[in-house]
Amino acid sequence: MSKIKIACAGAAAFAGRHKKALIALAVLAVAAVAALALRGRAGRRAALPAAGSTYVRTVTLEKGTLEDSISATGTVQSAEVSNVTTDLKYTVKTVDVQVGDAVQAGDVICTLDTSDLEESIQKLQESLADAKATAQKQYEKAQTSLTEAEQNVTTAYDTMKEKESARDSAKSAYDTAAAAVSGYQSAVDAANADLLTKLNARQSALAAWQALGGSADADGNPVDPVATPAPTADPAAVTSDPAASAAASDPAGTAQTAALTAEQQAAKTALETANAEYAAADQALKTAQANLQTAQSTTNYNALSSAYTQAQTAYEQAKTAYDNAVKTSESAEETRDTALDAYNKAGESDELEDLESQLEKCTLTAATSGKVTALNATVGSVIDGAAATIQNTDSLKIAITIAEYDIDSVREGMHAVITSDVIDGEIGGTLTQISPTASGGGSSSSTFSAEVTVDDADSGLLIGTNAKVQIIQSTTENVFTVPLDAIEEKEDGTSVIYVRTGGENGQQTFEELPVTVGASNDYYAEISGSELEEGMVVRAAADPEEATEQVTAPSDMMMGGGEVVVAAPADGGAAPAGGRDGGRPGMGG
Repeated sequence: MSKIKIACAGAAAFAGRHKKALIALAVLAVAAVAALALRGRAGRRAALPAAGSTYVRTVTLEKGTLEDSISATGTVQSAEVSNVTTDLKYTVKTVDVQVGDAVQAGDVICTLDTSDLEESIQKLQESLADAKATAQKQYEKAQTSLTEAEQNVTTAYDTMKEKESARDSAKSAYDTAAAAVSGYQSAVDAANADLLTKLNARQSALAAWQALGGSADADGNPVDPVATPAPTADPAAVTSDPAASAAASDPAGTAQTAALTAEQQAAKTALETANAEYAAADQALKTAQANLQTAQSTTNYNALSSAYTQAQTAYEQAKTAYDNAVKTSESAEETRDTALDAYNKAGESDELEDLESQLEKCTLTAATSGKVTALNATVGSVIDGAAATIQNTDSLKIAITIAEYDIDSVREGMHAVITSDVIDGEIGGTLTQISPTASGGGSSSSTFSAEVTVDDADSGLLIGTNAKVQIIQSTTENVFTVPLDAIEEKEDGTSVIYVRTGGENGQQTFEELPVTVGASNDYYAEISGSELEEGMVVRAAADPEEATEQVTAPSDMMMGGGEVVVAAPADGGAAPAGGRDGGRPGMGG
């Protein structure tokens, strides 16, 4: 058994989504009563059937455009709205515009009374000028000190370099003399070292000799030991010196020298040798010293050494003076910089900047171009809230809402068709904004706020009025379309429509014609097939009972042959406002 395809893909779903849109299902029947069916020869009007008779609803195939869209209503708004505001509490001095005036960005809207503000600014400027004059004097004084300090640095540097040059010259002369006497000095140093060695050897030999009982005279020569002296009557005459003791104990010289042992003789000989070597070393030192003195005298060594020492001291003093001058200059520069900073800041004031900023803000200007749609500024009063509202009437948008069950089928950038009671015809628009969050919900469906921008700057729409919007989801060009009810789906999956093949006296005949169903919306579907031709009359419902209607007001239509041909609505089959659109098929009837 065949199945009748009665909006199975669109109308059933639509019924669950849009209760109000169900009204659209009755549009075809109403249109059938109201439409004209022109048949027969040109200029001939068909007879009107009597009330109570029946007719068959049909559509005539014509190629056109099938559109799937979503309808919504909204309010026309400006896409560019700016408020002229101020937080200043000065009274209004002038108002330069009226509601309805066209303004450009930067135009003066109103001005505030700034007399008290200007007086405060003047007093503060005078105070800052005095402070700046004082700071300038301090800066000039610091700059003079810095200049003097820099001059002292230059002078000290020149002096230091002069002393350095003198020091270097004195050192060069001294180095030449020192090089000339260095050999003699080396000889003196060597003789001194040799004399010290010989002195140590002599002292060692003397100690060895004395340890064996010997003694030495004042020149260090050995004195043989004497025999044990006779007791003396004068104990004080006994000394540690054997010879002296012998003399004291034997004033007459009658004591006898004791015979030397071999060991004593060897110690005596060693002492005599050490004395001789010491004397020779002493003489060698004296000779070397004499030679050094002669060389120093010849080269003027001592004078050059003294001159070099004095020149070095003078240089070090000059360098210290230069270093001190540099430190003084650096300190003077810091003082000058501090004074300069104080001078620069003397003319600055956060308070003055705030007052001057307020003065600038006392002239209220338009931030954008457009028309003044609201004005809340009165001369002599303080502005509370926005002084004026400016809206661009050439850049409009329509605020709409989209149901949650439609939100997945729309996206930003989609084309829209806009109509309104204040304009004739249609204008284009673009879906430019969709809220990412829904509102409402609970017991009712949620909605998403959205905006459609009007593409035409001269649309004729008025801000604040209502407008209808159809968001076009898809468009299929140059195709045959029929109502969904006109298509029957067979059990084998094929689809057919019923094309009129004849009929007289109200008895019409229709035959199946296989078709391929393409794109569709909630009311119409695209069909194609090799046998389709423009002008074919197709039964508006595949089910003959549903296509047959009873005439209730024959005066409202023109009949012919027992049929009513349903003409396509003037707007292409738009659904009622607020519901999903059945599309805009371009079809004739």
